[in-house]
Amino acid sequence: MFQRSFRLEVLVTALSEIADYLRVRREAAGLTRSELSRRAGVSEALIQKIEQGTRQPTATALGALFTALDVPVQVREHAATLLQPELASFGTEITPPEPYELDFLRGLPHPACYQTMPAVDLVAANDAYLRAFPGLGPGDVILEWMLLDPRAREVMADWESDAHLMVQGFRYLAPAIHAPEKVRAIIERCGAAPEWDRFWNTDFPSGAIDDRRTRIHSSDTGELVTYHIQVFKFEMPQRPWWIYSLVPAT
Repeated sequence: MFQRSFRLEVLVTALSEIADYLRVRREAAGLTRSELSRRAGVSEALIQKIEQGTRQPTATALGALFTALDVPVQVREHAATLLQPELASFGTEITPPEPYELDFLRGLPHPACYQTMPAVDLVAANDAYLRAFPGLGPGDVILEWMLLDPRAREVMADWESDAHLMVQGFRYLAPAIHAPEKVRAIIERCGAAPEWDRFWNTDFPSGAIDDRRTRIHSSDTGELVTYHIQVFKFEMPQRPWWIYSLVPAT
């Protein structure tokens, strides 16, 4: 009975988040439900029910709406996972990496870390990462460092867009992954940043998410270095955290 109740709770949360995301995405695109209906080939009545969270969308309907709204592939994959409660990582305990996993991380030549998604907890990092992001260390919340530590704005040439993207990811994905009290605590602390409300309430352009790059001022030379951002998921062994790595652009 507890397991069934848990799955239902996760599913209800997922539907609420997907509904909110679709509504905000549609409004940001300047589309009425009628216009979206024509683009996606989904009835206006169904769109209304999905946005109100009263109807679970089929994979076909959700895929058509996502295509019509140019939703990033990362959000598509996450929504698919949320609609299968048994696959959701809600409440997953973060365990320390094994020694061999730390050895792998240290062996990477460029900034890299293990972090939870959407970019919340820094689990472990190599020396190149710690030099690139001063003041950020294992156990810290990356989103809080990004918004509240003045050094983030100094070293990140694209701080505005990078921070905006991170806030948006947290807004749409965190409530279905992290415990509610943790989400509330992070929102309360990050709310002290002057840009928080603007980042939280404005949608990030979808096209800007693909092939992401960021520019970092090197702590060693002061040079501005452009990096490709790569994020990998653990498949074997499975882990509740991801690999985030930066590769210099040539």
